[in-house]
Amino acid sequence: MIQISNKRRSLCIFLIVGLLSSVSFPIFAADPAFTGLAAKADTAETVFLNPAGMTRFKEPAWYVNLQVIYTDSVTEFTVGGQSVENTIEDDGFIFLPGLYYVRPLNDKWAIGIGPNAVTGFGGTYNDTWAGRYLVEEWSLVFIGVVPSVAYRVNDKLSVGVSLSLNYSKYTLEKSVFNGVGQSDGDFELEADGIGIGGNVGLLYEVNPQTRIGVVYRSEVKSDDEGKPEFSNLSAARQSLLDNAGVLNQDISMDANKPQSVMVGVFHDFDNGWTVSSDVLWLDFSNYNIDNITIGDTSISKEGSKYKDMYGASLGATYALRSDWTLQGGVMYLSSGMDDEDRNIFARYDAMWAIGAGVEHQLKSKRKVDVDITYFQFGDGEFTNLNVPVAGTISGEYDTHYGVALSIGVSF
Repeated sequence: MIQISNKRRSLCIFLIVGLLSSVSFPIFAADPAFTGLAAKADTAETVFLNPAGMTRFKEPAWYVNLQVIYTDSVTEFTVGGQSVENTIEDDGFIFLPGLYYVRPLNDKWAIGIGPNAVTGFGGTYNDTWAGRYLVEEWSLVFIGVVPSVAYRVNDKLSVGVSLSLNYSKYTLEKSVFNGVGQSDGDFELEADGIGIGGNVGLLYEVNPQTRIGVVYRSEVKSDDEGKPEFSNLSAARQSLLDNAGVLNQDISMDANKPQSVMVGVFHDFDNGWTVSSDVLWLDFSNYNIDNITIGDTSISKEGSKYKDMYGASLGATYALRSDWTLQGGVMYLSSGMDDEDRNIFARYDAMWAIGAGVEHQLKSKRKVDVDITYFQFGDGEFTNLNVPVAGTISGEYDTHYGVALSIGVSF
């Protein structure tokens, strides 16, 4: 077995960041395993989760949180049909802060603002592996803000809307084949753009113990533009690409966050127990991100085949006493691709998570919650044909998991 160790920040972290809560695995903490999203509405996070929930607040509220996410992956692959198995290891941490604010204007109206979910996709390999002419490292990340407003229609129904302002950045690094016996050249692209979308939320309070939430998030498109940078090219490769106009070719590509619908319910049993559940539909079949291929006379873009995704979560809390509450939850999200459509660039598989935590009510009206969630992301099996120099590359994850620690304070 040949083993390649790659100990750097894993852009694969953004796979988690991208495949939950309307392709918006956010910087919010929510509850363990990211439960209690659409209908709970008990902290200022509802600015993003369901803006209609802001009408439940009678005075200004803040929510501050920090997530620390660790992922570890081991990819095993073979090249050209050979039996020798190669390994790429990748792990890393990422830190995601969040700050949300809700301000009721009167008994009917409320406004709020907070960060849009940090959303992203990506993958990390290295500059020596057999598929380096296709990809070494790539990421697509969305960040932004969601100014929101909510209106209470009557004592049961509230409506909220948000403007989703997004900045997106796409990065791609790969090697360039300079010729047999020559060291590789390098290709790096950074492209960015701005996108605008909208969110609509409904919250129906059946009674003081039961709430139903519905959230629609529109598609957000951005036209990301950038100019690739080449380095360490051989004289022959430099001349060939220069004569073809490839070296100075601007690249424009469409990037989008697909539309989604989430429905949730929350119920307080009045005996110390609460339960929440959410279901999600994500229009992932319309997700769009291109891989960039460098030819002798052109730079081309090629997409992958995606399919709609469906998710469900179940959470529960139990009050040990008035100031201490235990929390737990589970979540599942279906695969965004069929097995035969996965490739080096896109390897999305089904994922599930389980989490637990605790909430403490302080005398100052502040609440502190701490929870930890474990994720499994599937084996991501893939096959790529006609890889430059290498031929066919096939592989899968032997290890692919993540752990998220979340600390939040509401006041």
